[in-house]
Amino acid sequence: MPATVEALFILIVFVMPGFLIVRTKEFLVPTVEKPDALQITLRSVTVSLLYLPLWLAFSPLMLQFRARVVATVQDQATSSGQLSAGPLLDRGLVVFLALSVLLPVLIGGVWAVSSWNDWYHRVASRIYPRLNIPPPVRGIGEDLWDRLWLNRTAQPWLTIFMKDGRVYVGRGVEFSLSRHGRELVLGPDTRLFDKDWNLVRDLSQARGEGVWIPISEVSSIELHE
Repeated sequence: MPATVEALFILIVFVMPGFLIVRTKEFLVPTVEKPDALQITLRSVTVSLLYLPLWLAFSPLMLQFRARVVATVQDQATSSGQLSAGPLLDRGLVVFLALSVLLPVLIGGVWAVSSWNDWYHRVASRIYPRLNIPPPVRGIGEDLWDRLWLNRTAQPWLTIFMKDGRVYVGRGVEFSLSRHGRELVLGPDTRLFDKDWNLVRDLSQARGEGVWIPISEVSSIELHE
């Protein structure tokens, strides 16, 4: 029984916080492509490792709580065989539940809000130039793709920078959900510019149905809201 308790503590410390953070974020801002069980586990362990300083900060209290849990399990197993929770209801249990459940859910919620509102790029675009660091590009990725397409009723205006220097400006009207490649279609009111922003072609005058763009040829995408 003590070995089971030890294994449970290891699971809670190294997996559970990250799992709750990741799942809370994905519940509030779900991704288009659902990760498999292995991806979720690896991501949870990685986030939990970043969470370790909090466990270390409260390590004396946590070690005392762990010792009481093990002692209680041993005493109850050798006496009546029934586990009593009375000796465990103290400050250690409250801190343990706060660190293992409440705080990870809160962090996951804040992560979801920051991801949806693009806080990272907004803050980085202000701070990075002061540190002589190039600001991050709002390129193609899970977060941007979700912001573009997930649960949106409007068709957002996009600026698409191609790897060969071309620049498309138009409305995103259609997309692909393929796991092996994501393509998008811009509306018929799209304009094409060269790398110096000289107008090459106004596609709205061609009365076409839009422009199909393979993501493999895209350098980055800017979203205009």
